[in-house]
Amino acid sequence: MQATSLKLKQASAVLGMPPKELQNFVQFGVVKPKRREGLYWFDQNVLLQAKIGWYLRVSLGVSTNYLARLVQLTCRAANARGEQQFVCVRSRPFAGSEAIEIKIPVRSLVEEIEERLPLANVYKDLPRGRKRPGWKAELTDTLREAAVDLGDLSEEDILQAVRNQRQSKRSAPEMTVASEATTTSA
Repeated sequence: MQATSLKLKQASAVLGMPPKELQNFVQFGVVKPKRREGLYWFDQNVLLQAKIGWYLRVSLGVSTNYLARLVQLTCRAANARGEQQFVCVRSRPFAGSEAIEIKIPVRSLVEEIEERLPLANVYKDLPRGRKRPGWKAELTDTLREAAVDLGDLSEEDILQAVRNQRQSKRSAPEMTVASEATTTSA
């Protein structure tokens, strides 16, 4: 992965996760970016940690309390083994019980980060609390263009589309459970 140093908003765009979620990851210790001059800077290792954390959060619904430890161990295993395809995480609820196994596609997550890295350039850095010159005119022009694209949609159609989008984001992650046949020798 190429050397990067991104701010929070840029990193969230590259990771494909909301900035607030990434901020929560930092606050709860899931990821630990470097801090300089009051700002957090995300390098490629921290981006991978956040991507793994987001993957586990979205796919399994892992709580933030457990996520920090799980991400730390997963990244340590990924770094120790180099360029492997998957990292397997096994957990036993108690000694002697059957282990639960989760495969995390580390290689594909790294490739996804690299593919989305140009999105960081879209989020230009602005001084804190200041708007760039001409932002109101730019916003008005963008809204005009959007209104033309919408055409003759009614307000109810627009509201229904927004509701559907929000509902789709709330849906449960897709999970597949498969059983394997065990062979017993007599």
